[in-house]
Amino acid sequence: MNNKLYNLRLLKRAVLPILASALILGACKKAILQLNNPDSPTPGSSLVTEGGIDAFAQGIFYKWIATELTDGNLNFFDIAWYMESNMGDEDFTPYSNYGSRYPMNIASITLPAPYGTVVPNPSGFATQLDILRSFNTRAAGDGNSIQYEWDCFYYVNAQANILLKSLENPALTLSGDAATKKKLLQAWAYFWKGYAYSKIGSTYLAGVVDDSPDSTALGLTSSTYVTHDAMITAANNNFETAASIFGSITENVDYDNTFKAIIPSFNLPGNILTPANWVRQIKSFEARNYLANHKVAAMTGTDWTAIMNLASAGMTQSDFTLQWGSAGAGIPDLTKFGYDFHPMVLHTAAGGQLSFISERLIQDIMPGDQRFTKYFEPFPTGIVVNVLNRGIQFGTRYAALDIEKGGKYATETWAPSATVPIAPAWEENALMMAEANIYLGNVDAGLQLIDQVRASQGAGLPTLAGSGITADSALVHLHSERRIGLYLHNVSWYDARRWGITTPVAQGGGRYGNIVVPGSLLGSNPTPPPAVLSCLIDYSFSDYWDVPQNELDYNPANANSAPVKN
Repeated sequence: MNNKLYNLRLLKRAVLPILASALILGACKKAILQLNNPDSPTPGSSLVTEGGIDAFAQGIFYKWIATELTDGNLNFFDIAWYMESNMGDEDFTPYSNYGSRYPMNIASITLPAPYGTVVPNPSGFATQLDILRSFNTRAAGDGNSIQYEWDCFYYVNAQANILLKSLENPALTLSGDAATKKKLLQAWAYFWKGYAYSKIGSTYLAGVVDDSPDSTALGLTSSTYVTHDAMITAANNNFETAASIFGSITENVDYDNTFKAIIPSFNLPGNILTPANWVRQIKSFEARNYLANHKVAAMTGTDWTAIMNLASAGMTQSDFTLQWGSAGAGIPDLTKFGYDFHPMVLHTAAGGQLSFISERLIQDIMPGDQRFTKYFEPFPTGIVVNVLNRGIQFGTRYAALDIEKGGKYATETWAPSATVPIAPAWEENALMMAEANIYLGNVDAGLQLIDQVRASQGAGLPTLAGSGITADSALVHLHSERRIGLYLHNVSWYDARRWGITTPVAQGGGRYGNIVVPGSLLGSNPTPPPAVLSCLIDYSFSDYWDVPQNELDYNPANANSAPVKN
């Protein structure tokens, strides 16, 4: 891998628990979708016991961890997560490790008058698509940005497939209310299949629906790639199967104990999702899938009604959602593999400062919002300007205040409270309903929901409901609230795409955003200090990524496939 360009403490980390080491799948040098026969060598002997099957179900989380070349274990889930945060311009990562900065390859930034300078991206690639294509090869190794999300979620899907097969083994022995335990584990597997297909369908131009637990042995890996919309359909079908099973379960002590057994200790297993909670979470996820994959400019009342119907059956304020946390320093979890992999840890010097707070995130917070003063601070070492000359979008005046100092979005010590939701939370569901209401003409109903989210997070802003503001003004508040209220909820990229912000400026996209402009672009003799200016940003991002060549080299698309490249 490239030499590390950011300051990570090269600490020796404790190895994964035995469970994790048994379940981790390394980087494939064959088709990613083709997995080893689960009974050769056998985990079958362990999957007929209750402890073994529960550990295997928890192992879905450990499928986030894989290797690429000589890097050792990496958290592919986190790498994909922060790349999406970068494209959504809530955070930025200016380094080349794992191809991190390439998805944030902005086409150009135009300075305001009196300068008017058009500053192209210094990478030498005109657009994001160009730079991603150049690294979309197996030869690029860990520099191929688009491999991580694909790999991660097909690994997750494969684990879920094997779990479903194993639950049908008549030799499996479960104590107590065995029927309830089995149903929970089945629904868990179908939920994660829906999750995996949702991520593939919301990210890539095409994907493969792979429901076989034994792809290699039976030759069932499909070379028919289907459209991203078809992947979302497959995702929702799996979600509906999970919801049907959850709907047949009555919570009892055996349900609760099994739930706790399949959630890692650092991911808040005590926050038990009841069967009804699961069904509501699934409806919220289906609403997200619909919203994330439709451009607002093309949406009609029918679309907004569909979202309203799904979200109305979705998460309530008292519901729990799945969380991703970390254990204390030195304790094995999903973050510590020689380098640190968690959004809140990567915001800190102790975690390597791989991620920085975007100026555009701060700009989008409403004046007087207490979340700004409570959770952000001036960058400790001073203003950050055009890191490594990688692009002037890579600059900021701000940092996330550590949880240890009363903040919310950063931790130096892997604090137990440093968790992020990995599925839709109530706030997201409420804001989907708010947006639908506004577009359907129910502006005040939408404003009431925005007020509820703000009140729940201690924003301290004036009430919007009853203010009589226009629909356009209501949408400004809605956009702001989705930015800060859903910060680190893994939706900022979907929002930027569907709102048209990442569309080329020539096609009506882009935005005016705050940029830390280096003094060298502002004058000379003498060179002035850097200044924050509102500039026209032309992102020109692809809506969906090409299928990774790592997959296509071993599983070429057949003649019946949907397009796999832009």
